[in-house]
Amino acid sequence: MAATVNLDYSYLYASTLASENDSKRSLRLATSGGAERNPYFFQGRIISPKQTADLLLTLSAISRTRFFSPGEIRERMLNAADPVVTSDGGRLRFEVFSVCCGAYARLDLQPDALDAQWIGKGTTNIDFNPPMRASLATVLNSENVALNIGADKLELERSGESVIERKVKLPLRWLKGFVEVQVYQSALKQVMEIPALELAKMIRTLPPQNFLQAGTISYLIPASKGFRLSQRDAAGAVPVGAISRLRALEPILRYAKSVKIYSSSDAISAFELIFTNGKFFFVLSPNAARGFSGEGQALSALASNGGVDALAHIRSALAWQEEISVPQLSSSLEMSAKAVEEALQVLGTRGLVGYDLSAGAYFHRELPFDLGLVEELHPRMKKARELLEQRLVRYSMKGDDEVEAYVKGSAGDHYVQMNADGARCTCDWFAKNQGNRGPCSHILAAELAVQEDEPNAFKPIG
Repeated sequence: MAATVNLDYSYLYASTLASENDSKRSLRLATSGGAERNPYFFQGRIISPKQTADLLLTLSAISRTRFFSPGEIRERMLNAADPVVTSDGGRLRFEVFSVCCGAYARLDLQPDALDAQWIGKGTTNIDFNPPMRASLATVLNSENVALNIGADKLELERSGESVIERKVKLPLRWLKGFVEVQVYQSALKQVMEIPALELAKMIRTLPPQNFLQAGTISYLIPASKGFRLSQRDAAGAVPVGAISRLRALEPILRYAKSVKIYSSSDAISAFELIFTNGKFFFVLSPNAARGFSGEGQALSALASNGGVDALAHIRSALAWQEEISVPQLSSSLEMSAKAVEEALQVLGTRGLVGYDLSAGAYFHRELPFDLGLVEELHPRMKKARELLEQRLVRYSMKGDDEVEAYVKGSAGDHYVQMNADGARCTCDWFAKNQGNRGPCSHILAAELAVQEDEPNAFKPIG
C-alpha cells in the first residue's frame, strides 16, 4: 500500500453547498490554516457558475486518474485526491496531481471570475467527495453560486442533506511531487500558442491504445495553421510523452480561447488553457511511467543550506504575492538576483512557493503539510547523508566553484566533479540518467560534505 501522511486539521464549521431557493445555491468550503486560528480568508460569488464548476470537476477528475498502472498495482490508491487551494488576496489557485503523479494540474480563478470579499490569505486542503462532485455537475449558469473558504471540515449540504469530510491521508508522493514540479516548471519555455479548437480537434483523433503506451513520445510541430501531430522529431517540435493524457482536457477546451504550449530540454511538456477569467495548467512528465514524485531535480536545493541569512530575509518578505519579483527583492534586500533565485528554489523545496508558468515567476503559498518529510523519504538523499555520516567522502576545492571528490561505493570509489557547468559522477546512476533526473547520491554527498566544512565557499550546482 502506498505511503501516506496523516494530516491533522482543526475546523470550526462545516462547509456546505446549500439550496436557498430554486435558483440560488451557496457553496461554502471550510479550510484549516491561515494567519489566524481558523479564519475565513475568502467569501465570494462565482461569476460563471457552470464554467467554473466544470473546471473544478476536470481538476478533480485528474486527481482521480491513474495514467499509468503497473501490473501489480490497481486502483487501491484512489482515495487520496484532495486539491490544495491558495487564496492570495486576489485570486484562487487549486492544485492537484494525478494518482500516478505523472501529471500536475492547476486552476487559477482570477479576480474577474469572482465577486469576492478577500478577508485574508492562506493555503489549505479541500476534499471534493462524490456528493460534492455530483452537486457541481448540476450547477447552472442561471444560479447564484457563492464560494466561501473558512475554517472547518468540509461538508456538502443540499436539500436538507449533508456530507461531512473526515480526516484525510494525503499520499507522500504528492508531497514530493509538489517539491519537484516547481523546479521543472521554472525551466519550461513557451514554444507556441494555438486556438483551443485546434487542440480539441487533435485530441479527438488520438488512438485509444496510446493511453497504454507509457513510453511513447509524440511531437507537436508548429505549422501555418497551428500545429501538426507527428511521431518524428523536427525543428521546434514539442515532445509529449503518452500524449493521450491530454484527453483529460477535452471537457473544458470549449471554454478556452487559446492554448499556450511549453517545453523543456528534458521532455517535460505543459499546456496553459486561457479563459476569459481564469487559466488552467496541465504539466506532463516525459512519459506516463515517470511520476514527478520519483524525480530528483530538487535534491540539490534540498541539500543546500541556501545561505541561512538569505533564506531568512526572503522568507520574511513573503506576503502571499501572486508574483514574486526577483529584481524587487534583490533591490530591497540588497542581494544579487542570482542569490534571490537560488533562495526561492530552496524555499520551493520547503513548500513555501510555487511556480507560475504564465508569469514566469514564483508565487507564495504554504502547503498544509510537513515538507521536512521530503528529504527523509527520498532514498538518494538518505543515502547521501549516510555516506557523509560514515565519513566515506573525500574532496578538494579547485578554486571557488570547482570541486573534486571521491565517494566510496560498494565496488570502489566513485569520482565526482562539480563546477559552474554542472556535476558528473562515475556511478551507474549518472551514466544512465546523465543528470536528467537530478543528482546521484554521490554528488549529493559531495555537496553536503563541502557545505558542512565550508558553508560559504560553495553552493550546489544544478
